[in-house]
Amino acid sequence: MKKIIGILILAVLLVSFTNQDLKGYITLFEDASSAKYYKYGDSHYFESFDNDKETIGDKEYYVRYRKYGWGTVDTTYYRKGSENYYHINKKTLEESIILPVNPKVGDQWLEHDKSWSYEVIADQQKFKTPAKKYKNCIKVRCTQLTNKDKRKNKEYLLYYSPIYGYVGNVDGKGKILSYLSDLKLNAKEGEVIGDFK
Repeated sequence: MKKIIGILILAVLLVSFTNQDLKGYITLFEDASSAKYYKYGDSHYFESFDNDKETIGDKEYYVRYRKYGWGTVDTTYYRKGSENYYHINKKTLEESIILPVNPKVGDQWLEHDKSWSYEVIADQQKFKTPAKKYKNCIKVRCTQLTNKDKRKNKEYLLYYSPIYGYVGNVDGKGKILSYLSDLKLNAKEGEVIGDFK
């Protein structure tokens, strides 16, 4: 009986954390009712997308909001090209590659201002977090080249799942800095994700 109850609880947890509609190393939601909740050190952040795309220059971008536990909100503009995912600096109108659409070991690119370099250094990786264990991830080394962001580390390792997109990062010593803790797709009003409603 205990075994059956345990299996039922596990099944409910897996169903709540998995959805067939979510897929890709970069997940671009077109509906603000979908969101991701990440643990970030002793705090957290919450990501959601606007219902509508925004036209910048001659291209359309998904608008992503990231709200941190201390109240700061960042807005980022993303688009998917034929070979890469991009984000744009709305002030300078310069685009940077986030990740190739079909990443493979050895892929390399730079931030538009050459302040950071990126390289896919491994595939088929496991990334174990307190919330979930992810399989078949790619691992991207992110290296600061110019010391532009003095408060940030020199190097990070980023993990992307082919199902959930970005699932977290670690520092150069392997310490988890942030990780995907919860997600909701097509949430109804009043549903809770992480510490938010």
